[in-house]
Amino acid sequence: MTEYKGKTLKAGLMASTASVLAAMAFTTAGAYAQESQDAEAEFEEVVVTGSRIPRKDLIANSPVNVISSEEIAVGAFVEVDRVLDSLPQTASSNGPTTNNPGNGQANVNLRNLGTQRTLVLLNGRRMVGTGANGVVDLNNIPPALVKQVEVVTGGASAVYGSDAMAGVVNFILKDDFEGVQVNGQYGLSQEGDSERYNVDFTMGGNFADGRGNVVIYGNYLKRAQTLAGDRDFAAVQLDEFLDDNGNPIFLPGGSSSIPQGRFSGSGGFNFLVDDNGNPVAYDGSQHAYNFAPVNNLQLPLDRVSVSALGNYQITEGINMFAEMMYANNRIEAQLAATPFSEANVDIDLRNPYMSTALRNLFATRDTDGDQVVQLTINRRMLEAGPRLNIDNNKMHRYVLGFNGDLDNGMNWEVFYNYGKAEQTQRQDGNIVISRFRAGMMVDPNDPTQCLNPDNGCVVLNPFGEGNMTEEMINYLKIAATNVTIVSQQQVGATIAGSLIELPAGDLGFAAGVEYRKEKAETQPDTFLATGDVDGFNAGQPTKGDFDVKEVYLETVIPILSGVAGAEYLGIEAGIRFSDYSTAGGVTSYKIGGEWRPFADLKFRGLYQRAVRAPNVNELFLGASNSFPGGTDFCNATSDRTAAERDFCLQLGVPADQIDTFQQQDAQIEVLLGGNPDLYEETSTTWSVGAIVTPEAVPGLTVTVDYYSIVVDDAIAALGGGLQGTLDACNQVLDLNDKYCQALSTRRADGQLEKVPLLNENIARFTAKGVDFSAAYNFDALGGNFDLRVLGTRFLEGVTQGSPFVEANDCVGLIGVRTICGRANPKWAFNTRLTYSIEDFTASVRHRYIGGVTDERVAFGTKPREETLVPEIPAVNYFDLGLRYALSENLSLFTNVDNVFNKKAPIMGRGVAGQLNTDAGTYDVVGRRFTFGFRANF
Repeated sequence: MTEYKGKTLKAGLMASTASVLAAMAFTTAGAYAQESQDAEAEFEEVVVTGSRIPRKDLIANSPVNVISSEEIAVGAFVEVDRVLDSLPQTASSNGPTTNNPGNGQANVNLRNLGTQRTLVLLNGRRMVGTGANGVVDLNNIPPALVKQVEVVTGGASAVYGSDAMAGVVNFILKDDFEGVQVNGQYGLSQEGDSERYNVDFTMGGNFADGRGNVVIYGNYLKRAQTLAGDRDFAAVQLDEFLDDNGNPIFLPGGSSSIPQGRFSGSGGFNFLVDDNGNPVAYDGSQHAYNFAPVNNLQLPLDRVSVSALGNYQITEGINMFAEMMYANNRIEAQLAATPFSEANVDIDLRNPYMSTALRNLFATRDTDGDQVVQLTINRRMLEAGPRLNIDNNKMHRYVLGFNGDLDNGMNWEVFYNYGKAEQTQRQDGNIVISRFRAGMMVDPNDPTQCLNPDNGCVVLNPFGEGNMTEEMINYLKIAATNVTIVSQQQVGATIAGSLIELPAGDLGFAAGVEYRKEKAETQPDTFLATGDVDGFNAGQPTKGDFDVKEVYLETVIPILSGVAGAEYLGIEAGIRFSDYSTAGGVTSYKIGGEWRPFADLKFRGLYQRAVRAPNVNELFLGASNSFPGGTDFCNATSDRTAAERDFCLQLGVPADQIDTFQQQDAQIEVLLGGNPDLYEETSTTWSVGAIVTPEAVPGLTVTVDYYSIVVDDAIAALGGGLQGTLDACNQVLDLNDKYCQALSTRRADGQLEKVPLLNENIARFTAKGVDFSAAYNFDALGGNFDLRVLGTRFLEGVTQGSPFVEANDCVGLIGVRTICGRANPKWAFNTRLTYSIEDFTASVRHRYIGGVTDERVAFGTKPREETLVPEIPAVNYFDLGLRYALSENLSLFTNVDNVFNKKAPIMGRGVAGQLNTDAGTYDVVGRRFTFGFRANF
């Protein structure tokens, strides 16, 4: 650092970077207490995330949580998403233990409003997204290089622009490191699996008589694969049934696409083939395929990353800074073998592999005598092996900028930020639909040969488990390669500081301009693009771009200071105008303030209007398929009305099946796609809170904040999703209605397929609650204790997929694959107690996840008495960390996560999906041990 006129300007000043003191304000409470006791002391002016104006007050008016490098070190975290687990404001999202859905990327989801509504910054500037949706993969940020993480929850678009509707996560890197540091650690579970290997190397030093500094960093992480079959609770897919007495029970269940092959058609025709090739009536409760054991419980990851940061004082008032980052993440997802499922498949009765009994059964449907029948085939292609999805994600990021001080005390900065992400995805295990169909038709003159010999056609034997030969599989199986390239360019200039001195203090001011361009392109494999595969989801190419020009202003105005009843009273305000090439001009703003009646107490409040422009994926996504859960109102249930029955005939349910019709699978294929006519989302956020730093209890800080976030015109699939579309149509039962038109895409047997659900500005979300924290640092027992508590009481979490469906409050509920998503407990908090004495440190973390109720019970769609697990009780996890410094340059540490080996709660499949639990919220690996060292040279 270099002194300028009594103020400290950090070398390489980052527009949104706070000092270490800001971290201490939260992690130890000591810094803020000292600041209160000695208000006249000379403090370093810092920029706290949530504002661009440097100030001496270390606690902003926006609720800001800070995770220090000490927290990262004590927890032995090698994945950034695990670092953020210490914040109850973050909802669980797809990560290392969510295999389906999920691709191994690590994302952050503040307030459970969606990962696309949380803005991720690195040193105050944007990170490039990994996909066309713009969502940042946190695997690209190695924790050992992080100085601290600052998290602002609530809309922050006026300060940082689009995407900051739920809040901002700002990762601040070590940019002034001196020396050489090597960290190494190894971890595994109590079962001897789920291994993690991690090595970090950091080297830095000053040059040019201290005018410059360079830091170079390297990291290698290997996370081993763990299969669901390696844990008792996940090895068998459980389905919920009623016993003979009407009581709910769990029994082995699974998929209706079975290895034996299932052949079905109209009139209740539904048979599988036994080991002798004979037909057997299909019974879903007995014959379902257990897909669970070969699914990943922990996704394997190989990460290599290299970073370099530098700054140099060119002159007394001008500094140059630069950043370079490269990361390569290889992630492998594994699912059960392809569930081949196609309707209206022509099956030639002359197929030589067909038993006489099966041929005679099929012949009963050959009404025209041409030796060909049409049936629906559902067959699990075990012979092709599991489906593998191997992603190689490369990320490059480069920043170059200049900053400094003006003679009037203002700070300035200009920068250029370029990021590029390249994803090469290789899929293995897909089955080509057209080839399967061709393999079912034989040459009448030589039934051992295909009717059409193109592509080396081989006559297939899907009649029974294990009957597909290697030759048949080689003909059917195809490896697909998809490529996604995303680029981001950002140019910005900021001026900030104290504009003039008012009687109550300095008038803070910040102004800036930015230009940003986002481009994304996804080129799927030819087979996937044509939809000619079963296995992984197919999709059309996606290509698009947009740019935005922005200008913003921000001010902090002191009104009173040092008078009775107002130790300080001031307001802050900000506004940003953004001109998007797609959404047009949008405006976001904030206004709020603070009042400190006396030194021990501060009140704060903020009202913000935030916006989020649609991303490339939402605008230009080529049609892709997905398989969400949904319940077709055409099902012949006791409560189906006559009007519904008649309308379902119009939708395409065959008349000879209408009175017995039942959807075959809980998951229904839908087609998702972009909409270039989308406009911006808007949100209204306000928060009010208090900070207490009692002089009578040095080292104590207590905060409490109420927040309310309402997102309108949210971008979502038609109807807010499949079930929302079904519900919307069910309200009107009109073929002219767009929701009902989407449900007319039915097969000949009446089953829904390829339901088009393109994006619309149609949804609404609400998040309300109370955040609280307490930090107390004190000396006792010959050492130092540091106690921190972070908590949230969720009051409201409303999801409304469209104006035509009911708004559902998901607080205290769990849904996973349906309305409410993963667990949304009313209470969530984390507590860490750390004791340090001389060279020894011990730390205990307690994570509390409140109890939740099955959403089906809460919403009345499933009777409580028919639900085996209507509620999941609160879950408590305890983690232990021990560290001992053998010398000034070498320390050893060990950690035990989930000390008491708390098992993941089991719940009904209708809620949990796969793995019989909510793998994104609860610990599915079990007790884990970590051993490591840190060496400085």
